[in-house]
Amino acid sequence: MAEQSASHEAGFRLARSRSSVPRARALLRAKLGEWRAGRESVETAELVLSELVTNAVRVAVPGDRMIGVRIACRERGAWLRLEVSDAGDGRPEVRWPGELDTGGRGLLIVDALAFCWGVKERPAGIGKTIWAEVVTPAAVPAPTAVHPSVMS
Repeated sequence: MAEQSASHEAGFRLARSRSSVPRARALLRAKLGEWRAGRESVETAELVLSELVTNAVRVAVPGDRMIGVRIACRERGAWLRLEVSDAGDGRPEVRWPGELDTGGRGLLIVDALAFCWGVKERPAGIGKTIWAEVVTPAAVPAPTAVHPSVMS
């Protein structure tokens, strides 16, 4: 896993393979462990990232293009931003599958669990980045502030 320069950002690349989904979860879990994220935050972020990586693995792209993943922890852990980039065309849309359909619920799950999510074009013009922000209870502890008593 290649780290970005900021202490609370990480990025890595994955092969376009089904095995990349559990690998992405494991890398995220390890990073959030370093950042002292709560268990509920880790589980929510893992599920959201799993759905985003699964969609990226399924996108038809030329050659051996990889999937890019970026994780950022902001505002003293108040939220996590998860980004997954692929070289595929098109924009993902929330689908409403029938009861008997075996797939197509990924973005419904992301929409339900994420504070917000969206799609942006990649700077190089090839593909897109799907991002989701997950609100968390303080993944990175805030420094303790000692306030003098007014009554002293």
